[in-house]
Amino acid sequence: MNEERILYLFTRKLAGTLTSDESTELESLLILHPAMVQKLQLLEQFWNDRTQTSTVNVEVSLQKVMRQIHALPAEAEFVEEKDSAISIGKTSWSVWRWLSAAAIVGLVLVSAWVGYQYSGLSRHISLIEKKNAKGVKSTIELPDGSKIWLNADSRITYPQAFNEKTREVHLYGEAFFDIRKNPSKPFIIHLTQGTVRVLGTSFNIRAYEDEDKIETSVATGKVAFIPKAATQLTSDTVFLRPNQKVLYSFRSGRLITQATQSTDDKAWIEGRLIFKSMTLEEIAQQLARNFGKKVVFRSEEAKKYRLTGAFSNNTLEEIMFYLSKTRDFSYQITNEELVIGENSQQPGISEETDQ
Repeated sequence: MNEERILYLFTRKLAGTLTSDESTELESLLILHPAMVQKLQLLEQFWNDRTQTSTVNVEVSLQKVMRQIHALPAEAEFVEEKDSAISIGKTSWSVWRWLSAAAIVGLVLVSAWVGYQYSGLSRHISLIEKKNAKGVKSTIELPDGSKIWLNADSRITYPQAFNEKTREVHLYGEAFFDIRKNPSKPFIIHLTQGTVRVLGTSFNIRAYEDEDKIETSVATGKVAFIPKAATQLTSDTVFLRPNQKVLYSFRSGRLITQATQSTDDKAWIEGRLIFKSMTLEEIAQQLARNFGKKVVFRSEEAKKYRLTGAFSNNTLEEIMFYLSKTRDFSYQITNEELVIGENSQQPGISEETDQ
């Protein structure tokens, strides 16, 4: 099924209709199926040649390609010919036949046909989505026995049953994973701006859509982090071991690997919050998710304050009180908002009001 999905996504790429999420998915699938790269290059070359030649010549070229395909044994996975390299899988024969034939009609029809084929293959797969609101955390056990701690303001999508080759999920937000080892079925986490691939290990991923960076840190085992690449067929992979972290800024493309304490990175699953030289704006963003409050800054200067602190199952009132003793700013906590303002005559005073 993965080959059909790759074909579907690649035809959308050629047609110029590939979305950002689909681009990330295509990149991840090609890493798992490198032999498909040459298949796609053949398809792309055929399509480009079609646009530069007459219909008659295209049909002749198509017939030649079809004769080469017909000559392949049923079980062939990869065969090299004198003129070109054609990779054909037993299960994807009909898809390739139709893709080649449809090329002379147009990529829109190709994409539509393969999309129909793919939907037919996948319509029996039931997807499950778990979503946490702000202030809510949850624990999820996957079909293979792996365990996920899902943080507040996060969601994850996974199949009711994994396929025979891979275990794939989609994450938006933050989660800690404890993956059951299975060398024959890699575990893949798709992110909006990257991919994480493992066999069996435990690690934390922070990938909120409203933040400029992705963080991945490893507690046990080995993790491969794959940032979103500039092209679909290449990417740079970073391998992480215990107590290592990668920080990837998808806007600048900057990627940093550094030492870390994995126990600190997953402290949130135990109700602990650890801030290490973070700006008050970054801290407030985490507090908003953990306590379900909207944060309002009435001071641009206060956003830049850098603070350090560790809290274990403290209330929002307690956290803000101690933080305000580190740097002088005022704050107010209501039923719905955390308001942070300029220095006041009574800094650090919290007023609980009803709305």
